[in-house]
Amino acid sequence: MLSIGEFSKICGVTTRTLRHYDSIGLLKPVHIHPDTGYRFYDVSQLRRLLLITRLKDYCFSLDEIVFLLASPDKKYLLEKITVKKKELRAKIDYYKTLEHRLTLDILHLERGVDIMSFLDEIQVTLVEVQPQPILHSRQRMSIEDYGTYIGKLFEQANLQNLPISGPPMSIYHDKEFDPADNDTEVALPVQGQNAHTRILSGGLCATATCQGPYSNLPHVYAKLTEWIGENNYVMAAPPYEQYLKGPMEAPAADTFVTQIYFPVQKAGQPE
Repeated sequence: MLSIGEFSKICGVTTRTLRHYDSIGLLKPVHIHPDTGYRFYDVSQLRRLLLITRLKDYCFSLDEIVFLLASPDKKYLLEKITVKKKELRAKIDYYKTLEHRLTLDILHLERGVDIMSFLDEIQVTLVEVQPQPILHSRQRMSIEDYGTYIGKLFEQANLQNLPISGPPMSIYHDKEFDPADNDTEVALPVQGQNAHTRILSGGLCATATCQGPYSNLPHVYAKLTEWIGENNYVMAAPPYEQYLKGPMEAPAADTFVTQIYFPVQKAGQPE
């Protein structure tokens, strides 16, 4: 057997951490001396401790690790690690985008260029949008729920034989942003109408394109807001986004294309 000190030294884990693992049932010593309380571990437990450390490196919480190691289903561990890999890939993509943005900002600052000058490159266009039937679903949701709800709309359109006539979209009805709880209407432009569709009103819209990850959307929203103020317009209805190229069509977030629409009218004009 190995003392807690020896066990700690071999695996590079503090004795304090080992005592905590014991208290939560994650890794219990094989023997505790009745008089001294000293903990002892078996050599066969080295692999379990190294696995725990490995899973922590994969950003699993200790509660998750307890559950993972208690599950007799080996496929469950495979599924969970696969999900973590996808999450890691998303983080890598995010930090690559962030690195690229930092590089451009550094270049601009070195040249004496305003760090926010990229907003001036966003082109705003005034367009007349035609009324459009949409298959829609409105509820309070988190931003992570979007894919689930839009997936249900695709299934619904198929079951109801409603031909889809354009990319999916979101209409935002809240007056503030809360990524965990937002009044969002997801929609699919369709041909035809039934009890589950409505007409998305047409009219004048200020519109601009967001290129790249969804973290860029606030840049375009800010530019559109500046533009309507400078040109004496006001919002006439909730803004909406149309996903011309999203996760299903684009291999990476930096190739996403989102069109943003601000329904507008001239300031002072009756609604």
